[in-house]
Amino acid sequence: MLKFCINFLTLLVSTTVWSQTVVETDSLPSELRYGLRLGIDISKPIRMLVEPTYKGLELVGDYRLTRSLYIAGELGNETKNVNQDGVHFETAGTYLKLGIDYNVYDNWRGMDNLIIVGFRYGISQHKQTLLGYNRLIDNKYWKETNLVSLNTPITYEGLNGQWIELHLGFKAELLRNFYMGVSMQMHRLLSAESPGNFENLFIPGFNKVLIENPYGAGINYTISYQLPIYKK
Repeated sequence: MLKFCINFLTLLVSTTVWSQTVVETDSLPSELRYGLRLGIDISKPIRMLVEPTYKGLELVGDYRLTRSLYIAGELGNETKNVNQDGVHFETAGTYLKLGIDYNVYDNWRGMDNLIIVGFRYGISQHKQTLLGYNRLIDNKYWKETNLVSLNTPITYEGLNGQWIELHLGFKAELLRNFYMGVSMQMHRLLSAESPGNFENLFIPGFNKVLIENPYGAGINYTISYQLPIYKK
């Protein structure tokens, strides 16, 4: 994953440099396109192909406010089946992340690429279903299995999580109004409602939750299209 990310970032930087070399320098004033950009995180469908215990979809969008400032957000749904660390459970739910993106890249005339520093506030609504667990057996003489599978799974509804994120990423305009991007996210969990006698080990939108560690990380790869509304 890390190697693919590095290669992809290299591709984006190369695309940006190549685009700069082909921009024509004429006497016309440059125009900025203002509009709604909508897209999808393509890493989640790819993850579904290679990870049968996962299902997910994330839609992304932003709207330009000024030359460099954007309102941005993500809306998604995830289902994750986990059988490890002594417990077998499934988490399913939706999440919403809202915030801002700031473009620190100074484009040449005719270009619309972005190097982004962003911030998000995220919230999830989800449920957890306990499917089984491992019991502690001190006497191994009879070779009893310590796996307990529940004939009637226990579902905990109405759970939620809240967190903040720092985003660092790129968006490159490959074709007119068509963008491809990558974003790395650093999470900080603020609060999480846990079911009784059972920890929140996975939160949709936040990813894996570590006990006594509120921090996490993520990455997404997006393709998006800008719906231009007006120029300035």
